[in-house]
Amino acid sequence: MKSLFRETSLPKSKYEEDVYINNHTSVWGSWWKDHQWGYKCCKQTIRNSYCTGAAGIEAAEAAADLMKANIDRKAASEETPVPAEEKRLATWGNDVPDDLLLDQKQLTEALKKEDERKKEEKDERKRKYNVRWNDEVTAEEMEAYRMKRIHHDDPMKDFLH
Repeated sequence: MKSLFRETSLPKSKYEEDVYINNHTSVWGSWWKDHQWGYKCCKQTIRNSYCTGAAGIEAAEAAADLMKANIDRKAASEETPVPAEEKRLATWGNDVPDDLLLDQKQLTEALKKEDERKKEEKDERKRKYNVRWNDEVTAEEMEAYRMKRIHHDDPMKDFLH
């Protein structure tokens, strides 16, 4: 008579909250950290990840410690002053260092090139279709651009044109 009746286990609940997947021993949403839900058993916040258990927790803590150390090392390296040579070559932006060294011959050539560029810029019809751009800019070319550009706060800007 016993063989006729099989032992069937009744489900604990009709909801999926009691279903453990991917070797987890807790359900999704049983752990909360940094505004993210996760698994309590392995403290993972990736929904369908495989449970790594205590080894995964230790690895995550080691990775977090390494990341903190890298951030601290980077912050310490940014606090060190920039050498004078690198300050001298910083020609981008509005603040020009007082100790900027420029070659006068290259500066006059750059001023001529800037005048030619301004002429070409005015007449778009003469521009070729296959224009090649050079994105490598020297300190002299940048200074020539600064010298030739129109300064909108200059009271004499209308007098020159």
